[in-house]
Amino acid sequence: MENQYTQKRNVSYEELQRKCVFLAEAIEKSWFAPNMIVSVTRWGLLSAYFLADLLGVKSIETINITTRDGTNSWEVRDATKIPKDFTDFKALIVDDLVDSGKTMKYILNQYTFNPLETKIATIFCKKDANFKPDFFVEEISSHDWIVFPYER
Repeated sequence: MENQYTQKRNVSYEELQRKCVFLAEAIEKSWFAPNMIVSVTRWGLLSAYFLADLLGVKSIETINITTRDGTNSWEVRDATKIPKDFTDFKALIVDDLVDSGKTMKYILNQYTFNPLETKIATIFCKKDANFKPDFFVEEISSHDWIVFPYER
């Protein structure tokens, strides 16, 4: 996958937190009430924390997946050491961004979730992603490179 990023956008902690408030409001309006947050680490951890706090969810689990490895391969890499089964939970899978959709497709294919009780939430979603989350705050161009505060 070749990326042609032409626009770089810095996101502050304050902006990220505001966007999580909007995301939490959308989730609450949908009547989906998760009892487990599943964070895609490392990038989704801060958004997962904010959402857990805003939604009153006490449990956060992590799946250690990345496609940002410093190379141009953009392949999904799974460093999670323990098989995880989330079928007993109303799970909200949280990440900061859906870029191509590969990560979310991988998670849904490799981990066990109850499809009727699982939703996906991200802050940003690329317009041309092959996968759309159930909840997101902002749709962005495929040419945008979002720089989160924890990446600086």
